[in-house]
Amino acid sequence: MAGRKGLAEPDARPDEIARTAGINRRKLSLSEVDKRRVQLWAISIFLVAAITVAIALYTLGSDVLPVSLDFQDLTTWIVLVLVGGLALAFLVYVIEKELSLRKLTRLLIEERILSTALSNRISEISALSELVKSVNATLELDDVFRLILTSALELLGGNEGSIMLLKEDTKQLEVVSYQGPPIEPLIHGKTDLGEGIAGGVAETREPMLIQDYDVPKLGLPHHPERGIYSSMCVPLIRYDELVGVLNLNETDGRRRFSEEDLRALGFFAEHAAIAIGNAKLFEQERETIARLEDLDRLKSDFVATVSHELKTPLTAIIGSAQTLTRRRERMNPEQQANMVTMIERQGNRLLRLVEDVLTAARIESGMPRMRRELIDLKDLCEFVVESIRHSDIAEGREIVIQTEPENPQVWGDVGAIQQIVSNLVENACKYSEPKTKVGVFVTDLPEEAVIQVADQGYGMSEEEVATIFDRFRQVDQSSTRASGGVGLGLYIVKSLVEAHNGSIDVDSSPGRGTTFSVRFPKRAR
Repeated sequence: MAGRKGLAEPDARPDEIARTAGINRRKLSLSEVDKRRVQLWAISIFLVAAITVAIALYTLGSDVLPVSLDFQDLTTWIVLVLVGGLALAFLVYVIEKELSLRKLTRLLIEERILSTALSNRISEISALSELVKSVNATLELDDVFRLILTSALELLGGNEGSIMLLKEDTKQLEVVSYQGPPIEPLIHGKTDLGEGIAGGVAETREPMLIQDYDVPKLGLPHHPERGIYSSMCVPLIRYDELVGVLNLNETDGRRRFSEEDLRALGFFAEHAAIAIGNAKLFEQERETIARLEDLDRLKSDFVATVSHELKTPLTAIIGSAQTLTRRRERMNPEQQANMVTMIERQGNRLLRLVEDVLTAARIESGMPRMRRELIDLKDLCEFVVESIRHSDIAEGREIVIQTEPENPQVWGDVGAIQQIVSNLVENACKYSEPKTKVGVFVTDLPEEAVIQVADQGYGMSEEEVATIFDRFRQVDQSSTRASGGVGLGLYIVKSLVEAHNGSIDVDSSPGRGTTFSVRFPKRAR
């Protein structure tokens, strides 16, 4: 601290000057120096008084002086000269000591100032250490932001502070926490790298101290709704990576930040960046755990659903087969045909279920390459709809097909597009009332082919629409749901559509039905 700005380097150490002045180093204090100066000047005054008396007597004349002091005697003159020389030497000594004591006084005052500054600095460092412990004691990101700003403002002063984090996707600084007057540009502010104070600090990674008279000189942006008397901005860097910046402002004019304040804020920012990084990692881990827990729950639901979906057709198949085995001779041909039809329908249902699971597994392991060819969408949709009409799921429903023009075509994988249309039509039948209409509309446009599947069913809310393409998701996930399936149909549809470089949209609202629109590019990509 001896080299602090504003204080000159001493020419000599205080203890060396103390020895020159004849003062014990252990007793070195301003009071001891003042005492020694009093003693020195008392002796000097006494000597001056004695010399003055001697000169006065000499001036009065030889009649007053005794014969022994008659200046006519050479010896007396010699003594007088010696006494005068000693007096002059003593005066020179007094002046030298006075200069030494004055210098010692100045150094003692400077030492006291430096000691006070050092004591204050130690107190600041101790307070900073305690604040760092508090900040690192929590892993909640919002709490970390709040503690950083509150602690910095309390320790260093100022009435306004903000934390801006770097968004990797936009390369912008965005305010994530703010304390101060409610000014909209500051609460939800965004800054490009290199723009303004925060952007400049983020780009150079160097702290910056700004006073009010620097703002126009540096051409910095000014908010007319408030004045900045003093401002500090330091980078938040964690493991050589920029996290963001920390800003403190003083807008009331009660104080100005100093270089010491800037260094203290920089020290605090080093640990604040680590705390922010740890909190972000904790938040990411918590989100990961939540996703894993959600997947585990979905897996359990999937296993239970698949078990139920497998059990139903298997029970019907086994029951019909046993009936045929035991009572075939007593059954007429029509009854036997019904049993065989029952086995066939339930077998097809079981096959579709297995195909969905296998397709989902293939998608997860890597989408198989599409075998593209020119497809007549009208023929494909009629084939799919005809097979669904004879299943239990379409019982009592009217399924209509409309195409424009008559024979729309597209390049694609026949099996994949069949599965897309089949899943959408089945989905429309599942989630609509019996005896309602399901429509399949195919439109051939210049750049794309559009397949729309619309129902007059229950419809979905925005929250439900946002999740229907997830794996194992169903609008009705209760154990008493009326519709079958394992929640893979729409997930498969979306994956196969994207494999064709197409897109799928949903238009739905509760009680108004649902329309799925699939768009395929006309040419293979």
